[in-house]
Amino acid sequence: MTAVLAEQIGRADRARCRVHRDAELRAWHELLASIEGDEWQRRTVCDEWDVADIAGHLIGQAEDVNKAFSFPRRYRKAKRVYPDVLRIDAHMMVQADEHRGTPPAGLRTEFDQVWAKATRKISKNPELIRRVSMTIDGFHVVKFSLGYIQDILLARDLWMHRDDVCQALGRPFDAGPYAGELVAQVMYDLMDGPWWEHRPAVEVELTGQGGGTYRLGRGEPVGRATVDAVGYMRTVSGRDDAPAVTGDPVAAEAVASCRMPF
Repeated sequence: MTAVLAEQIGRADRARCRVHRDAELRAWHELLASIEGDEWQRRTVCDEWDVADIAGHLIGQAEDVNKAFSFPRRYRKAKRVYPDVLRIDAHMMVQADEHRGTPPAGLRTEFDQVWAKATRKISKNPELIRRVSMTIDGFHVVKFSLGYIQDILLARDLWMHRDDVCQALGRPFDAGPYAGELVAQVMYDLMDGPWWEHRPAVEVELTGQGGGTYRLGRGEPVGRATVDAVGYMRTVSGRDDAPAVTGDPVAAEAVASCRMPF
């Protein structure tokens, strides 16, 4: 299979991002409806969060879209409550904290309501608002536009956290009909941002759901590596530092060591 040049994939447009987000919200509605009893308290790979905490965090993400002062309030609170945690991570912890203790029925109802409003607002935001940027401290200090955060990162967050919950519950993860497009956007981001850095050019075959073959880096590839597509998204996002990558050692190391905000 011919490798797609990751840097030439391009950004998914606003309408396509709405399709991705709506698909994830439908999948989440079905998932939340299926969770019962102590399944809500199952621990997940996300630090100290259980399944209910992830739902609370995602509700918080939508609230930050809907309410003008929600994000800055939580961002200030995060610095005070979690001074030793990376600021954006602390902000997400505050989102989960503020919904902890909400009964399952409340989480289901709130999730549907706030995300229905949020996705409409994202689709209608004027371009001037979408161009507003914010600085994120992490692997690198980078600026992300509000349009990018809302179009790309929120759908990606919903998708990856759905896998987190499925893993915690011991259920198979259905990556959905647009998994290949979501994964392709990650591969594009690896080259569009500072994340691939000085790693050599490689070809990587992503297998399974959302799979495809990509060329990362510039110049002639030094080798080829193979890894499961969803598994690699977990690695890139910092969830799994020991991915099952096979292939040429130099290429495998370059692929396995790359991380980016998710």
